[in-house]
Amino acid sequence: MLCEARDSLGGNLIPGGTPDFKEDDRALYRWYTHELNELGVEVRLNTKMTAEDIQKESFDVLILATGSSPKRIPLEGNVLTAEDVLLGKVDPGKSTVVVGGGLVGCETALWLREQGKDVTIVEALDKLLAVNGPLCHANSEMLEALVPFKGVQVKCGATVKSAQPGNVVIAGKEGEESIPADSVILCVGYKSENSLYEELKDSVDSIYQIGDANKVSNIMYAIWDAYEVASTL
Repeated sequence: MLCEARDSLGGNLIPGGTPDFKEDDRALYRWYTHELNELGVEVRLNTKMTAEDIQKESFDVLILATGSSPKRIPLEGNVLTAEDVLLGKVDPGKSTVVVGGGLVGCETALWLREQGKDVTIVEALDKLLAVNGPLCHANSEMLEALVPFKGVQVKCGATVKSAQPGNVVIAGKEGEESIPADSVILCVGYKSENSLYEELKDSVDSIYQIGDANKVSNIMYAIWDAYEVASTL
């Protein structure tokens, strides 16, 4: 039995697969959905399980794949998450500042730029994609070249000082700079959602935590992690 809190399977693959150039991500979760159906796995959507709910069920093994959620930083103004923007829940406006130049930040910036929006990436480190899960050099180099080529402005070695309606102030190597922007989009990483595991680890004999819930990384890690657990059952 597979229980999913949302109305569809896919987790972070859903927002992550939104850009046109992420067709492989969309194909992956469609394939998994098809395979689950073909194998006759019972899938319960819109079912957010609590520790109490789980303990009422009859099972031999409990596997928690509760994923991760976007990190936030304290900023005022029209501050959004990449997930909400990619899912179409919020409108970033005609111009935006993307905070974080990792994989999510770069892909979100490119997607918005393709829609004709003015986009600036603000990255605290000295280069884009400096901190990420394992990413092949070809993909990394392509993204680094594509971001400026598509007209995305990049401010490395800089941080956001304040965000007010229509204006974002950043501090970099050359001092403070004001950037006109309708919104700020946070792409500053993810944190594991592991509270359910912490509640149950001492009361359930056979319990596993996998994927981002165990360690935030990439799709390949999540698949390997799940395979290693499943192959030992």
